[in-house]
Amino acid sequence: MERDKFSRFGALVVIAGSAVGLGNIWRFPYMVATNGGAAFILLYIFFVLIICLPVMVAELSIGRRSRCNAYRALDKLSSAPAAKAAGRGFGLMYVLIPTLILSYYCVIGGSTVDYFLRACGITAHGGNGMQLLWTLIFLLLTAAVVAGGVKGGIEKFSKIMMPLLFIIVLLIALRSATLPATGSGWTARDGLDFMFRPDFSKLGFKSCLAALGQAFFSLSIGSGVLMTYGSYVNPKDKLFKTAGEIAFFDLLFAIIAGCAVIPAVFALEADPVNVLANNTDSRLVFNILPEVFPAMPLGKLIGAVFFFSLILAALTSSISQMEVPVSYLTEEKKLSRPLAVALVFVVAIAIGSACTLRGQVLNALDGLCANWLMPLGGIAATVFVGWIMGFDELHDELSSRGLHKTGKLSSRIIHLLIRYIAPIGVLSVFLTQFFNLL
Repeated sequence: MERDKFSRFGALVVIAGSAVGLGNIWRFPYMVATNGGAAFILLYIFFVLIICLPVMVAELSIGRRSRCNAYRALDKLSSAPAAKAAGRGFGLMYVLIPTLILSYYCVIGGSTVDYFLRACGITAHGGNGMQLLWTLIFLLLTAAVVAGGVKGGIEKFSKIMMPLLFIIVLLIALRSATLPATGSGWTARDGLDFMFRPDFSKLGFKSCLAALGQAFFSLSIGSGVLMTYGSYVNPKDKLFKTAGEIAFFDLLFAIIAGCAVIPAVFALEADPVNVLANNTDSRLVFNILPEVFPAMPLGKLIGAVFFFSLILAALTSSISQMEVPVSYLTEEKKLSRPLAVALVFVVAIAIGSACTLRGQVLNALDGLCANWLMPLGGIAATVFVGWIMGFDELHDELSSRGLHKTGKLSSRIIHLLIRYIAPIGVLSVFLTQFFNLL
């Protein structure tokens, strides 16, 4: 049976959706605010171009070359028994990673549903029982889209929701940037200055690792998602152009999200710098912003729209995470798509329930995937493309099998980056965990 293919625009919005997630909205603004503003953004762009973009090309190339699920993708790149065995081993890891991420990500996604309903005045937080309900609802939404298939479910949803998400966050950013002063001594413009004025004195080795880590995880590298989605990319599409557009959109969205969050905190908080520095990740979104929105004109409406955008951002990521194991089950175990979705749903809700009841489980799974498994997956992809797949096959993919004029010099540069530079950069992501312990 012929494999489903994304349309040109469909591939862009679907793969960008896997990259654009909650981290763009809550983690990127914090990272920018505490690591030198525009200096951090410039460093982030540098790492995307030199390390992350080549790894993206490697993973998308593996997927499109193999035209199969993440478990079997590396196996198809070589005829050597040892390489094929290693490929299947890493393939199992590529199936495991998004399954684990989905299991705890659905808990966070459930919180976005909870806070959206609270912003609408419909319900109130009710402890672990209600959190399990929101997790279940969020996972059901994810499953409904994935069960619809590659074209009728995932691509159709992404074509509508990704532009809508972009428009919503852009409108909130414009509103935040024009908030009037509240007598706190700070203004929204101070927030923009704080974000975009480069302060290179705040950059250090840890900042470099933070920028590289943020770029790495934001673009879904090393998780098996890019390989799986790459297998649905049309062979006629320009692979490097697609990867570049996805990286650009992810960065643009992250910057707009920063413009939505940071100016609002500056305009409405008495000590915005301290608030941003001490409320990292989800605390900024779930603890601080619900207190900020009521102080805005039309704050209740803006708050509801903002949390709706969080639901969309979470869904575009969770859909990609569920598709990886579903693709594996339908192709390797010959299950129907609805049955495969149901099986992944049961596994995710079982682990997600443990994450809801015990926060340590969520943190442990996040640490395992983000700090160890995903970097290992990124290294495996670069080694297989750089050393096993080789230059000729990579150039063949970059030129869409000769359909597009792609110079061998540009392909050679990309190959060298994948073969030598990117593995060193990805390896350094491992160091992030070590330096965080110091």
